[in-house]
Amino acid sequence: MKRPGPFHTLAAGAVVAVALGAMSVGTAPSTVDAAAIAGTADTATPAAASSPPAAGATTSVTPEPTDTASVAPAPTGTAEAGEAADPTPKRADYAGVAQGNGGLVALSIKNGKAVAYFCDGRVESWLKGTAEDNTVTLTGKGSLITAALGDGRARGRLQVGKAKWRFTAPLVKKPSGLYRATAVVRGAKVVGGWIVLLGGRQIGLVNVDDSPYPAPKLTPGSPVNVDGTELRPEDTDAFIDDL
Repeated sequence: MKRPGPFHTLAAGAVVAVALGAMSVGTAPSTVDAAAIAGTADTATPAAASSPPAAGATTSVTPEPTDTASVAPAPTGTAEAGEAADPTPKRADYAGVAQGNGGLVALSIKNGKAVAYFCDGRVESWLKGTAEDNTVTLTGKGSLITAALGDGRARGRLQVGKAKWRFTAPLVKKPSGLYRATAVVRGAKVVGGWIVLLGGRQIGLVNVDDSPYPAPKLTPGSPVNVDGTELRPEDTDAFIDDL
């Protein structure tokens, strides 16, 4: 039997190759149709992008950057620590007795300012200062008052010269409280002070050029007569800003 020659072998191989090529063309997807559906002019890029990842390969996704600068902190709706409202009364009058002395103490507060007057019928002292955080500190000529406010009272210490006393002064309303009158009488400066307690007890002095005299009885809202001169005592609303 004759062996086929090399040309017969080549011819048979060519026939097989042609048949395999025809089968490949019939089963392969059309890249032209895919490009047309994608609607892109660059056929090379979509082909590469549409290729599935190789087996075992991993992919990574880069998250979009977040603009942290534009994120504002949520409001707390509360005031900063230590910024609580001041409990000190905006307007209040206190009057009471200096313990161990028997003299009277009157204290008035208005919008953070404070004035006070002490009188025992022989010695007197006018003081001024501040009111904050339910405490008051007032100073005068050789005198000092420090007191705490609360429960409708002012409680504290009074010093006049070297003498010291404690006092408790409850809240009062007009006509009780502190009164003051000033005038110039025949060239002399006159300053009168009165303290009126609940129940009507009162005490005061009139100082004429630094010489004290017993004050005439005060009827709140009415003038008083001092050595033939009429004085009109006023409550603290009239003089607290000027003392």
